[in-house]
Amino acid sequence: MRKDAEPAPAPTAWAPPKPVFDGSRPVGVGPNGPLSKAEQAALPGWGAAPAICLVHPQMGENIGATARAMANFGFSELILVKPRDVWPNPKAWALASGAEWPLESAQVVETAEEALAEKTFVIATTGTPRQLDKPLIGPREAVARMREAMAAGEKPVILFGSERSGLDNDLIIGADLLVTFPVDGRFPSLNLAQSVACFCYEWASGSEADGPPPGWTIEEKPTAPREAFESFFEHWVADLDETRFFWPEDRKGTMVETMRNAFVRGRFTMNEISLIRGALRSLAGGPRRRALETDAAAQRAKLEAWVKARREDDQSSCLALQTETAKIGQGPLQASYVRSVFDADDGVIFVREAEGHLGAWMVKLYQGRIKAATYQAFAA
Repeated sequence: MRKDAEPAPAPTAWAPPKPVFDGSRPVGVGPNGPLSKAEQAALPGWGAAPAICLVHPQMGENIGATARAMANFGFSELILVKPRDVWPNPKAWALASGAEWPLESAQVVETAEEALAEKTFVIATTGTPRQLDKPLIGPREAVARMREAMAAGEKPVILFGSERSGLDNDLIIGADLLVTFPVDGRFPSLNLAQSVACFCYEWASGSEADGPPPGWTIEEKPTAPREAFESFFEHWVADLDETRFFWPEDRKGTMVETMRNAFVRGRFTMNEISLIRGALRSLAGGPRRRALETDAAAQRAKLEAWVKARREDDQSSCLALQTETAKIGQGPLQASYVRSVFDADDGVIFVREAEGHLGAWMVKLYQGRIKAATYQAFAA
């Protein structure tokens, strides 16, 4: 190295990043959309929770995953007894994935005695059978006992041993209770952070926190009034009628009752009813149009057949296409059908007379049959 070269700077210890709650990065989703980190940090917690103590944890990743599980379920007090790796550990912050507060406030001590100095109720976790005259309980009972202790003013802590060997016998013997998780005996070893997560979940699920996260409000939408439901159901049946859904016809009553029963069970809100009506309108558009086209073709064929029956002097066919009291005015018999236009009640039948002149029958319709007809000849 050249004599005038600058000496290499001495390595510095890693320091955790300072959290910046500027609201710029959405984290989580609340009832009104994404939450910023500032909004997330300002949410009310779930109240007091026991301390989590990791005794001789080896991997920074497990400490970070522990902090994340604690933050998920409302824990904040983390005690670390002589971590193997340097502390603060960047791997812990990376695995915490935003749950920094248990790490930032973590108490790091050299001995378990220091960790337990101010605690009054100690539970130790174990995955190995211990021949000790000491109560061995499951996590659910452990949570209940800790709640009783906290209600009595005690300061509880739960101990988790190192990834390699668990807790020393001295800590097991000194604990008030032993807790073990209901794992399959073929592979009873739980990962350290997973063990913490299981306990934290059990604590949260047995408290007032059993439900949506704090600060969330889920609006209960009221069931739609029965008048709105009846209107919707009439619309439903009418649209299905128009699209020829009910077949065979004699089963329509049973089909309507079955659908009504299902819809009543749904207890739809007004928004849901509006949405279903809109969807039905969209779905029925094509079938309804095809049904109307089919009806129009059938009506057009009847009007053409009526003109043909008059030309051929087929009285029986004419009567079949007219109502019983039909009033038919004077008009040419020898005429051929040209075209027709109509709606449900009225129609115009254009014909060409034998001499080649055009004319039109103005007809009144009732259920597809002619109940009145007058003829209008066009000028040559």
